[in-house]
Amino acid sequence: MKNVNPDDGVRTRLILSALEELLEHGVADFSLRRVALSAQVSCAAPYRHFKSKEELIAETAKYITSKWQLLCKEIISVYGDDTRQTLIELSVNAFRFWVANGNFRSVLIPEADSPLHDGMKDFDRPIIEYAGRLSDLLGISPEEKAQKSHALLALIYGNVVLAGAGKLLVNQASSILHLQIEALFSV
Repeated sequence: MKNVNPDDGVRTRLILSALEELLEHGVADFSLRRVALSAQVSCAAPYRHFKSKEELIAETAKYITSKWQLLCKEIISVYGDDTRQTLIELSVNAFRFWVANGNFRSVLIPEADSPLHDGMKDFDRPIIEYAGRLSDLLGISPEEKAQKSHALLALIYGNVVLAGAGKLLVNQASSILHLQIEALFSV
């Protein structure tokens, strides 16, 4: 039987409360006191689970990325033999992931010096990897390959912003994103 640590629930509540704190106040005005209050724990609890507020902030990015990586594994197990379709599914599902988890968007595009930065780089890694694989299969030059990867991320996150602002319906945006990816990687 698996050992269950009762502190895991508190740690997760702190991370989820930290996400809300980031959404409302950003990194610059992040408050461990408000996080503890929101998580309904003592003001000392965050320090029992995290060395610093920067570590808690970094853990929020890792938490989001871990949820995304579970979905990526499923997508790759289903579509992995078809690089183009895997890339499309990863991209459309990344878009849907951000839209479905609105409170996660507070960490969507962190500043380079933010404690969130390294954890969020891992979020894009599967998409960039499959964009690179497809570029290689299509004989795209290394320079153009990098440009296509960046353009793809811009398409995904641009659609997230538009859908989040209510300017695109989610299903509409998913279809548009699919077409955009097909056009981006047409030869």
